[in-house]
Amino acid sequence: MDRRKDRETVNTLRKTYALILKKAQLYRNGGWQYARVLKRTRPDYESHFYAFLIDLNICLLPVYIWIIEFLLILCGILPPHVFDLLFYLMYGLLFLTSVIGLGLVTARLHGQSIGYAYTGLKLVRRDKRPAPAIQVILRQALGIGVPLMVFGIVFEIWEMFLWLVIHMCICLATPHQQNLMDLLLRLVTVRMPDDADLLKGAGQTQETAACPVKEPVKKTVQVREPVRQEPQAVSPIDLHIRSNYSDDAQLDVEEIFKQARAKNMEIISITDHNCARANAPANRLAGLYGIQYIPGVEFDCELEGTRLRILGYYIDWTSPVFDTLERDSLKREKDASMVRARLFQETTGIQIDIRSLLESSRFQVISGRDITRMVFHNEETRQLPFVRRYLDTAVSAREARRLFEHDIFGKGGPCYVRPSYPQASHIIRAIHDAGGLAVLANWHLDSLSPQELDRLVKLGIDGVEVFMTGTTEDLTVRLLDMANREKLFVTAGSDYHGPARREEQLGVTGLPEKAEGLVRLFTSAAGNPGKTPAPAGMQTDNRKGNH
Repeated sequence: MDRRKDRETVNTLRKTYALILKKAQLYRNGGWQYARVLKRTRPDYESHFYAFLIDLNICLLPVYIWIIEFLLILCGILPPHVFDLLFYLMYGLLFLTSVIGLGLVTARLHGQSIGYAYTGLKLVRRDKRPAPAIQVILRQALGIGVPLMVFGIVFEIWEMFLWLVIHMCICLATPHQQNLMDLLLRLVTVRMPDDADLLKGAGQTQETAACPVKEPVKKTVQVREPVRQEPQAVSPIDLHIRSNYSDDAQLDVEEIFKQARAKNMEIISITDHNCARANAPANRLAGLYGIQYIPGVEFDCELEGTRLRILGYYIDWTSPVFDTLERDSLKREKDASMVRARLFQETTGIQIDIRSLLESSRFQVISGRDITRMVFHNEETRQLPFVRRYLDTAVSAREARRLFEHDIFGKGGPCYVRPSYPQASHIIRAIHDAGGLAVLANWHLDSLSPQELDRLVKLGIDGVEVFMTGTTEDLTVRLLDMANREKLFVTAGSDYHGPARREEQLGVTGLPEKAEGLVRLFTSAAGNPGKTPAPAGMQTDNRKGNH
């Protein structure tokens, strides 16, 4: 049994070592472009401090062993005459761990000591590219090893404390948490990119390297056209934004207005998920930041079993109907969370601390991602065969978690739970009763059949979100044709959730400049609260008597 555990430990160390080297290779091959230099933020200070403590304690292991031996001498277990021998032995080992070992290990791991590897940091040049091994060795030896040896001779605790204080003060004083040796050797600590960015950076470099400059050839070579960058342009209008009133977004309302003003945007709408609370602060901030604001909200609903989302604009957000819908949504999601947790416990036999998960969730929701994170952060559950299989076969721990979540909690999985959403007719009627316009969100619109779209038009839908980054050209054409045929409003939105989702950017809606006029028809009442705009060709006609 002990031998098997030893083999498992050795195999784990080998895998960890191989993973660090693989990430170092990806970083060197282009991933460095996505690295982030440490700044004066609490998370960066904490990571850097923990990394330093880990490395310092590894270097001081000989001292800790010597202290134990010294106590054994005091207890009479070891003879006193071995004191000097043990002290010099400790001093020699301290030289090996701090002056030689720390630098060599950091160089061998391409800028990552044990502490840096554990906290996801890396020692590099100022341009974020990998640092030469000699610079890394000198930095560790002169910055940590030599001071430890000096204090080993003097053996004065106050001097050790003074050195630590000076070391930390220099890190605090520099904008990128550099110590004295970092400044002298022109090095800096960065936070390693995640696996996706490492692969992306390496892929870009390989793509470039695969097409080196050669002598001109006579035959015609077909060159693939680069991806057009036009959709990445920032539109002055973004009508689909989420704030931290939504359970999956990060930014508060004012931070959204700050970003919008920095991008010279004109009109925005915050459409939080099943919640209209953001409209109160947004309405106050609009005048302060010089941005026109349209009150908005987004609701989950279904049409004869098909799930969809409907946006509400120009709403009276103080209407009691929105409080009712929000409470219903929270209860629905919490009930689904309890069923999800119960199914997972019954299926896997793993007990979940439901109370702690609910207490840590601002919305009292336990998602499949929350349970997956709990499983993979617990060493005991990580070793279970059905969990270990994902870690052993996936290219990274992040990918293993993603696959586990998809297989267990995704559609068709043993713990898949589909809440029962309100009918689309109910949501459309609620938006209309609050004086608003109901717009079909772009989310999964390609899965709706023409018959279902016609049904929504008959239910009184007022518009459709045609433009959003990632929407296919075919779907855009079909939606524009439907909007023109049924005299529906056309809107555009980014579905921006905050910095955690890099594929979405505030103001990047995919709205081409030539189609901007269609969206401005919908926003024509942005500066006139209470006035409802009319679609193209219908300025004097109140369509279907809805408004």
